[in-house]
Amino acid sequence: MKSFTKLKRQVFRLLHLAVFCCCANLASAQTTIRGVISDSLKQPLPGVSVTLKGTSLRTTTTVDGSYQLSSPSVLPKSSVLVAKYIGFKPTEITINGRNSLNVVLYEDDVILQSVVVTALGIKRNEKSLGYSAQTVQENAVKDAKTNNWVNSLSGKVAGLTVQGTGAGPMGSSRITLRGESSLNLENNQALIIVDGVPVSNRITGTKYSSHLSADSPVDYGSGVSDINPDDIEKITVLKGPGATALYGSRAAGGALIITTKSGSRKGKGLGITYNMNYSMDDVNRWPDYQFEYGEGREATYYSYMNSADGPVTARGVAAGRAWGPKFNGQMYFQYDPNTPGNIPTERTPWVANKNYISDFFRMGNTISNSISVEGGSENSSARLSLTHLKNSWILENTGYERINAALSLNQKISDKLKVTGKVNYTNKTSDNLPAAGYNNQSMMYFLILGTAPNIQSSWFKPYWEKDLEGVQQKSPFNTGPDNPYLDLYEMLNKMTKHGVLGNLAANYTFNPKLDLMIRSGVDMAFEERQQQRPFSMTKFPRGMYREQKVFNYEINTDALLSYKNKAFSTFDYSVSAGANSRKQVYDFAGIYANQLAQPAVYQISNSLDLAETDAEKSFRTVNSIYGLAQVSYNEKVFVDLTARNDWSSALPSKNRSFFYPSISSSFILNEIFELPSAISFSKLRLSWAQVGNDTKSYQTARYYDKVYGNNFSNPSLLFNANFKPEIITSLESGLDLRMFKNRLGLDVTLYSNNSRNQILPIPLDPVSGYNNFLVNAGLINSKGVEVALSGKPVVSKAFSWNTTLTWARNRSYVKELDPRVPNYVISNHNTNVSVEARVGGRMGDMYGKGFQRSPEGKIIYSSVGLPAPLDPVLRKLGNAFADWKGGLLNEFSIKNVRLSVLLDMQKGGDIFSQTSHKNNTLGKTKVTLPGRDEGIIGDGVVYNATTGLYTPNTVKVSASSYYDNYYGISNAEVNIYDASFLKIREVRAEFNLPKKLIQKAGMQQTSIAIYGRDLFNFTKFPGFDPESGNLDNGTLTPGVELAQFPSTRTMGVNLTFKF
Repeated sequence: MKSFTKLKRQVFRLLHLAVFCCCANLASAQTTIRGVISDSLKQPLPGVSVTLKGTSLRTTTTVDGSYQLSSPSVLPKSSVLVAKYIGFKPTEITINGRNSLNVVLYEDDVILQSVVVTALGIKRNEKSLGYSAQTVQENAVKDAKTNNWVNSLSGKVAGLTVQGTGAGPMGSSRITLRGESSLNLENNQALIIVDGVPVSNRITGTKYSSHLSADSPVDYGSGVSDINPDDIEKITVLKGPGATALYGSRAAGGALIITTKSGSRKGKGLGITYNMNYSMDDVNRWPDYQFEYGEGREATYYSYMNSADGPVTARGVAAGRAWGPKFNGQMYFQYDPNTPGNIPTERTPWVANKNYISDFFRMGNTISNSISVEGGSENSSARLSLTHLKNSWILENTGYERINAALSLNQKISDKLKVTGKVNYTNKTSDNLPAAGYNNQSMMYFLILGTAPNIQSSWFKPYWEKDLEGVQQKSPFNTGPDNPYLDLYEMLNKMTKHGVLGNLAANYTFNPKLDLMIRSGVDMAFEERQQQRPFSMTKFPRGMYREQKVFNYEINTDALLSYKNKAFSTFDYSVSAGANSRKQVYDFAGIYANQLAQPAVYQISNSLDLAETDAEKSFRTVNSIYGLAQVSYNEKVFVDLTARNDWSSALPSKNRSFFYPSISSSFILNEIFELPSAISFSKLRLSWAQVGNDTKSYQTARYYDKVYGNNFSNPSLLFNANFKPEIITSLESGLDLRMFKNRLGLDVTLYSNNSRNQILPIPLDPVSGYNNFLVNAGLINSKGVEVALSGKPVVSKAFSWNTTLTWARNRSYVKELDPRVPNYVISNHNTNVSVEARVGGRMGDMYGKGFQRSPEGKIIYSSVGLPAPLDPVLRKLGNAFADWKGGLLNEFSIKNVRLSVLLDMQKGGDIFSQTSHKNNTLGKTKVTLPGRDEGIIGDGVVYNATTGLYTPNTVKVSASSYYDNYYGISNAEVNIYDASFLKIREVRAEFNLPKKLIQKAGMQQTSIAIYGRDLFNFTKFPGFDPESGNLDNGTLTPGVELAQFPSTRTMGVNLTFKF
């Protein structure tokens, strides 16, 4: 027994020894590699992916940049360690038997450009995105500066449309992506996000119609136009709902994600940049005016007053018309500003003044000076910029001044906590902004109706009748339009605006896998406006004075918790959950003195009657929760899932909650399949999303309308307690292909959107006490294709050439409307043409009256030789939106010289032109020259109702009668024109002084550039610019031009000094 026990002990010892030896062997076979990964400034980089090439071994660096990678076996000396981090060049190091490896990663400019700022400010690698996104760098918006930097995006982003108001120097614009998906045009605008804060692009014009209303609209600018382009670092354009789904009920129109500059000079001391920009603006295109015939109406002579030659021909119904005598050097009694009563005492030469329109304009100019200072250390950085801009517009006594101040701070409190803050302040003032539209107070109204080819602009100066200064204006010819210089110097629209845009954010990193972001931002603006009208104005015989105060703000607060990790060594995943609270307030207050007791005293206390007041307030709160999940497989396949739920106070309580999901995926084809070596990169994108459009406040409950004094009236709109937001369901696919080592790139996107729950007004019998009832109905389907083709034909140290072509086509079809609404009028400006939505048609279809025609299509004439009364049936005459849009950008670099040329083009689209209609009926254009002397026989047929036969028209009529009838306002058919164009949008040349010369002076860069913008406009449109819309009741509407201001050509010079 003892011997057995002894034997057992020996066996156990042998087993223990064997186990120990095995463990020792295993320990000696295992390999562990440790180290720290940092950037070029020796700052640790957390979250770096560390892998062993050719194996499934992977890890991630911790907060202090350290990593540890263990292998169960001895690694060969030839094993390679790979470190990857977004924005840095991937680094590979052979371990060569070492157990300790510290790695330095260096920034890669090419890779940095592929980092995309997506919804909620989340940075993503471009190849992981399953939707279309395009990044625009800072040079795109500051190289050729305009009054509104948004216009600089035209022709550079596929699917983006920028439409201006054509209403003055503020240059407000309407920004849309992928066409129109909502019957409410305001809902189709892109969402603007600046450093995570939504910014209003509302056009804060006065609420007056642009067509013969009580007063004229004024463009006071928008919040987006106040952003200083020198502060913009880059813009990410998220084009579809798949990209913007995390914004829920605001995401239908896509988004522009703007990132402003921050200080980033670690250890390099202060950096100072000074930029000066001076530009001149001149009218770039005029209608095709005629200069062969002067003022009058079917007269063989001209006389300003009753004279020896005969009765007056220059006033009354003949004023402003150019159907008078031909310019042949004859002598007539004409207006004489130097005689008593301006009555001519002798005949003067009858000659044309070819500058009778252009003399009312001048060369405008804008000068801006900007300086920025930035600096930073290992734990903090800051940037401060100041910019002053002064604009003198192309009309006398118009323009504005703007001051921008921006401060950015970044502070690393600890290894785990980082705080950032940005604030932008804007102060904008104007002593006069011009009134717009086809109204008495508009300069363009006067230029259409109040002048003629024989008139001199100086005749309207001074603008007061002698001894009646301040009481009676001088109206030498036409008493309808007000004196143009009275408009410019006495009819003033003043404004002062203070704007604040800022955010404060904190990021806390619990560990490399878990972090929390909290951010709160505000967009706030306060405006004071004054409008004054002097005595004797057509619509204000005793003058007028108004004051308004407009205050609006939006506060957004977000919290986002994110977790990322790896699974099964081949999968990376991250999940995020967050919440948002949005509060919006709009507060408007006005007080009006509609008649003045004393002339030229512009105070409310000078009101002849009791001053009127006006007020409007609105509040809105939207609370949201959202989530995001991202999964990737071996960085070859990426899948994103998002979800957001909004609770909106603008909706009825039972319908306030709405859910918006999305899914997107991308497949890196060149890593999944073996593709030809010529293909450098290939990605397939797929996405599906549902987003929404919220309604306005106070549409779901009854409230009273405020009217004169302190009175209230019943609303004309019957409230709807069952409202729902518009829902847009989107499907998108795309292919990103790059070839020949990224020398050639092609990006193609296809999409289809269905927009339901359109908000439509249903007419009611006025006996009910209401005019309309709002309902959810209708379906709009939008389909389109976007193409971006990029190439680098030449790449060398001495010379490089980059070219980019963008092209986009969109079609939006009306599939359903409410049965009680056979047609929905999107815009109608009392011009006998309307932009409508009808089932089976396209969004933007234009309807109006046209000629009666024979079965062969010939115009039917009456027995008196003029076109027969118009066909009473409204018919489709065109469409307000383009068939397609495109841009071509070529950039050349020759040593220290950089050249660029941008062409911008549009095919199709139609526009009704009020300016062209009136110029033609008044005989001021070249199209009215044929038949002036001999008369006109209209090309058409006469219908005999008795026989039912059509015979050629043989009746001759005078030119003035013919063209006045042919181009009449009711005839929309002839006054709608093709809006196609080709524009030389930008040309720029920049020279950088050699660094060897400037470094001695402590400079990093010194450059001088000259540029031109909108240099030439090739189009058949007879007006100024087919691209402009119409500012009406504070909304920019397409398809109609109502006495727009001329478009301008900009020539400028830019100086930049960096220290």
